[in-house]
Amino acid sequence: MATTVSTRKRASTRRRNPRGEGERLRASLIEATGELLLEHGDADRLSIRAVTARAGVSPTALYLHFAGMEELLQAVSDEAFEDLGDYMRAALEEQREGPRARLQAIGEAYVRFAEQRPGHYRILFATPGRDGRMELLGPKDEGVGKEVFALLLASTADCLPEGSDPMPVALQLWTTLHGYVSLREVMPGFPWPNVTDFVLSCHTAHFGAS
Repeated sequence: MATTVSTRKRASTRRRNPRGEGERLRASLIEATGELLLEHGDADRLSIRAVTARAGVSPTALYLHFAGMEELLQAVSDEAFEDLGDYMRAALEEQREGPRARLQAIGEAYVRFAEQRPGHYRILFATPGRDGRMELLGPKDEGVGKEVFALLLASTADCLPEGSDPMPVALQLWTTLHGYVSLREVMPGFPWPNVTDFVLSCHTAHFGAS
């Protein structure tokens, strides 16, 4: 009951968008969906009526920008991926010391994003069908997820001998980073190494000492 009251209060206090402010309406719907997704932890529990109530608009307003809930969830996830990509690109732009240092930088940026934007990080893996939507492996796939993974893939390739396939190593690095982030969240009392040492040890295991 407390959650329902809180939800109604937030919906009633959110400013309604004047007609014609299409981009603001779209942003409000994405924001409302992200909030509800984090509260419920399961996209299957969301509904168009709940999202639009949180955004302070009528249910029909959602269809001005999205074909339905699936497309809206895709937009929420894409926005979270864009934020992650911004962290990783900024790290690459600041690091000029060489391939290993650049790979170290984006690995630390990945973990830093999860620490500083935990809600956005959880959204990456909380939407249904994320295994398909990440769009990482298929050569014909396009999307924000593929663009973000391409940063890790390219940086991994730069650390390998010419002609090597970087995909297996990049996938291992990514799953290792995700495991580190996820386990630290559920086991905060474990004596985890700091992120710099952890990422460095992962790279040493794959590429040898630098």
